Amino acid sequence: MNKNTSQKINYMRTLDLKKIFRLYLPSFVFIGVFATYAITSSMTLVNIIAGSIALLIIANLFLQNVIISRILGAIFFLGSLYMIFALLDDIMDGEATIEYLFGFFMVLFSIAMSVLLIIGYKKKPAVNIIHHQN
Repeated sequence: MNKNTSQKINYMRTLDLKKIFRLYLPSFVFIGVFATYAITSSMTLVNIIAGSIALLIIANLFLQNVIISRILGAIFFLGSLYMIFALLDDIMDGEATIEYLFGFFMVLFSIAMSVLLIIGYKKKPAVNIIHHQN
């Protein structure tokens, strides 16, 4: 086996955890959330919207578009902030129970995933072609 083949094999064996956590994990989490919501919901319009967002996330896994991921991340972030305010309102009204703690941690996890979705896809640097004149 030559040196180039062994380098390719070693490269294929290593996992790029940074890429997995920044690119794929947020997308899979939100796909699972929307799939669960679409299955349990009885409203057809909500199912269509949730399904289209899930398809957009799946398409973004393959396209890795910076603009789509930042828009989706911002939407999920704003939705998570709304849920934080709703939880805080229930706490201020005295309606909160211990189960709200689980919901609070889920919303914090959603905020973390939306931030990872926003910063996950970086723009690829433009390739500069330098011509050498002899």
